[in-house]
Amino acid sequence: MTIMVVVLIALVLGLTSVLHLYWAAGGLWPASDELRLARTVIGANGITTMPNRWLTAAVAICIALAAIWPMIWLRWIVTPAPDWLLTVGMAVLCLVFLGRGVAGFVPAVKRLNSEEPFASLDARYFSPLILGLGLAFAGLLLLDPRGIS
Repeated sequence: MTIMVVVLIALVLGLTSVLHLYWAAGGLWPASDELRLARTVIGANGITTMPNRWLTAAVAICIALAAIWPMIWLRWIVTPAPDWLLTVGMAVLCLVFLGRGVAGFVPAVKRLNSEEPFASLDARYFSPLILGLGLAFAGLLLLDPRGIS
């Protein structure tokens, strides 16, 4: 089961990272222009353009790191990092994903990101997926198959 969870995290976040790199390079899918893309994937009230390309690339790198962190956590990828750092990393990822997932259901946050189609996509797909990823990170953290907690 642990292997399936880690592979699922890696696939979802790996694809998400590649998509962010595509946007950083100027790609427009799943929209036809920048305005529609910003309103589809960012959704902030009044948004008309995508964030800076360097910022989008930085987000892609962070997502890629999140994709491989569970493999580092389980020592499938060897690193000299101390166990406490791996644990802190898992805890931070857990909190970030749980927080973002829950935030999508908070009315005050929803009002700040009400552009369509983002608002509908967030309620139906983005927030539940991100919340699921947060629960997956939490499960890995709490089960701690490495026995170091």
